[in-house]
Parts: sequence; structure tokens; C-alpha cells
Amino acid sequence: MIKLKKTTKRLNLINEIIKKMKEHDIFSESVSRKTNTENMIQKSVFSMLDKRLPEIISKNYGITERNARKQIKYNFIFESKTIKPVPSFNFFATNHRPDAILELRDIRIAFEIKKGEKGNSIRSGIGQSIVYSTQYDFVLYFFVDTTPGCDINSSKHGDKEKELIKYLWDNYNIRFFVV
Repeated sequence: MIKLKKTTKRLNLINEIIKKMKEHDIFSESVSRKTNTENMIQKSVFSMLDKRLPEIISKNYGITERNARKQIKYNFIFESKTIKPVPSFNFFATNHRPDAILELRDIRIAFEIKKGEKGNSIRSGIGQSIVYSTQYDFVLYFFVDTTPGCDINSSKHGDKEKELIKYLWDNYNIRFFVV
């Protein structure tokens, strides 16, 4: 698989999207992570992003926010948006579908948000992200840590964890975050 080049323009777009996602209140330490379901978190984050993307697209592509809004209407797709469903694709004789996608003229981004407090949730999301990287240029994977002491979030600073995060980015164009 040939990965799309990480040009400055693409990286700026991705970094601005990530920044907006990370700023969402639902990822705040003051929000109870246990009470919100994974679907509630996804809906909240993607609905906010749906409103913020026109500004980001306009800035990065030099088009008006009005034109960016038109592009987003049909090209940013997530489950609770009623325009059209997130398309699935077949891989290893199984259908796969990211939580959301953004398709612009020169970039295709898949989004995955998982919630959990055990290793199987992290592994599941990493595996899904790798599969999505076969179909999309970039994958943004957010893992919402629900451990009582945010142990998983704290562990992301370990050498092995940082190495894996870098490996996913360098080899698969997957940006992985624990929030």
C-alpha cells in the first residue's frame, strides 16, 4: 500500500481537525466518562466538528466558508447525520465501516472513537484503524479512557507506548490519541 504524502497542507488540515476534536468538552477531565456511551461521545464530537469544519476547510483550501459548508454537507459523513450513511467496505471477507469519514478533493480521512477501560478496547480500535488505513489516506483514532484513575491516558508517555504511536503514524498514517 502506498500511503499519501504528508504534505504541509494536509498536515495542517489534520492538525487543525485534531485540535478541534481535543478541545471538545466531552474530553475534559471534569466530564464523567462512564455515563456517556460510545455513541453519545461520537455524536457529540462529530456534530461539533460538522459545525467547525467549514472554517478549517476554508482556511486550508482558500475557499469561502459557504463553499466549504457545501463540501462538508456531503463529504463529512457520520452515523447520526441523515444525508447518507457511512459507506462500508469489504476486507478479509468482512464489512468494515469507520465511525465517520471526511473526503475532500485530495484527502480521505477516517475517524474512529472508542471508549473503554481494558486492553481489548484499545486493541480493537488499533486493529480497526489499521484496516481503515487500507482504504483511507489518514485515520484519526481517539481512545476515551474510562479507567478510574485515567491509567491508560497516563501510560501514553511510556517509551513503548510512544514508540507504537509513532509507528502507527509513520507506517499507516494513523494518528492515535488517548483522551
